[in-house]
Amino acid sequence: MRRLPVYLMIETSGGMRGERIEAVKNGLQVLVSKLRQDPFALESVSISIITFDREPKQILTLTELEKIQLPDIEIPESAAPHTGRALLFLNEMLNAELITGTPEKKGDWRPLLFIIKRYSS
Repeated sequence: MRRLPVYLMIETSGGMRGERIEAVKNGLQVLVSKLRQDPFALESVSISIITFDREPKQILTLTELEKIQLPDIEIPESAAPHTGRALLFLNEMLNAELITGTPEKKGDWRPLLFIIKRYSS
């Protein structure tokens, strides 16, 4: 079966401390739990988690839904987040992790990207 790669980019700058990051962690648990209840998702979805503040880090490599154990998300002491660097890092991950199709076999579905970032006005 073809994989549906889902990339979650989560801001981990100091502004995400406390309730904000706890809400994100709870949301991730609910997301994985709900997806595991869907037979199609269970067979096709793979999730990767990238955190970003000053520098991006992949804290969960592209992993099949049934094998996911959510890692702890830490908020380091850091300056403002660099979303641009995180997107460049994501591009590197896409080039390394995605399976492209061939005439004989279909590759991965087009990946989904969700950016979880604090709102500031």
